Amino acid sequence: MSARFTSFLIVLFIISSCCREDCANTFIIEGLVSEQSTNLPCIGFEIELQEQILENGVLNGFFETAGETTTDESGFFSISFPRKNALEYKLEVTSDGWFAIVENIDPEDFTPDIPIHLDLEATPKAQLKIKILNSFPSYKNDKVRIRMLGDFGQLTDCGNDWFVFEGPNVNDEINCSLPGDNWMPYLFINQSYEDDVEVVDSVFCEAFETTVLELNY
Repeated sequence: MSARFTSFLIVLFIISSCCREDCANTFIIEGLVSEQSTNLPCIGFEIELQEQILENGVLNGFFETAGETTTDESGFFSISFPRKNALEYKLEVTSDGWFAIVENIDPEDFTPDIPIHLDLEATPKAQLKIKILNSFPSYKNDKVRIRMLGDFGQLTDCGNDWFVFEGPNVNDEINCSLPGDNWMPYLFINQSYEDDVEVVDSVFCEAFETTVLELNY
């Protein structure tokens, strides 16, 4: 059998397979999920594709599930779902101990029976607990301020605002999350004295763990 004839059969098979009704009405999205720092595959992550549908000229104000699956041992996933009159698609990747991944997808990007491929990077979480303790003896004029200096974008709820603690008998906590295996720098200012005492330091936050930092003054 000649190479030309073989190529003709392959093309004929592709054309005939895409003439089926279910082919023309099926969208496919696939991808790989890997860990950001190591590039290792993320196994068993939950994948949900949501769609916002326009029905009878009316836009639903919420997203509906179009398909669900989990990543395999190589971090791969694939979802096939029926073609609809959607205005927007949203892919969510979740797993305990990891920051969620959310990807908005334009319906115009889909072509029936031709997969959209996404390469996604997942980031593990770390928890940071800062204990603030005013040691004995304490006074009503005691005052300290602390703020986080790390910039991790949307992958943290630590923020960069000031936390202020005043008065005697302070025993409080700050709890927040950030990308794991990172240093969180902070600025601590003790204003209990005539002159402020500033300390700039950092704490290493291990992935999947809660790191406790105690600040006594």
